[in-house]
Amino acid sequence: MAGGRGGAPFAGDVPSAGPGGAEGWRPRPRAGTGGYRRPRAGRTVLPCPSKAGCRLFFEILDILGRGAKLRCPCCGHGRLFRTRFRMHDHCLACGERFEREPGQWFGVIYINLGLSGILPAGGYLIINAFTAWPASQVLGLLLPLAALGPFLFFRLATGLWTSIIFLGEGLYIQWPNR
Repeated sequence: MAGGRGGAPFAGDVPSAGPGGAEGWRPRPRAGTGGYRRPRAGRTVLPCPSKAGCRLFFEILDILGRGAKLRCPCCGHGRLFRTRFRMHDHCLACGERFEREPGQWFGVIYINLGLSGILPAGGYLIINAFTAWPASQVLGLLLPLAALGPFLFFRLATGLWTSIIFLGEGLYIQWPNR
């Protein structure tokens, strides 16, 4: 087999010198591609072939992580909530306003609904996979959990939605230069 990995070599690959002769293939760098090559079958593909793409990808993950940690998506220092269900109007660290316009919080409902539905559905699948409980017992356990889901996930859903709003259109001030 060419390359020893079960696939045809790319045009531009050259046989390596050494033991194994034509069996050992090594890639030849291509001009203008920055060293990035189309992956062969069975290889892991990195999410970003360029450094700028990787920086953007990890910046997005960082902002979503700030929302999941209930921190300001802009600076990462200020808290989103002052009590269990009350948000601050703005970030106490950078002054960023969290609410851009009335009605922007409808997205929180969809995220909360999705998270609240995943919990009982996943619980049902796990319970059915590992136990032989009748459906009435499983429903008796999972229905209260489904009813509490929106209260349990309210803060997480609000934090994630605030981060998504920040990513989509920004809030009110410029991002701090780091």
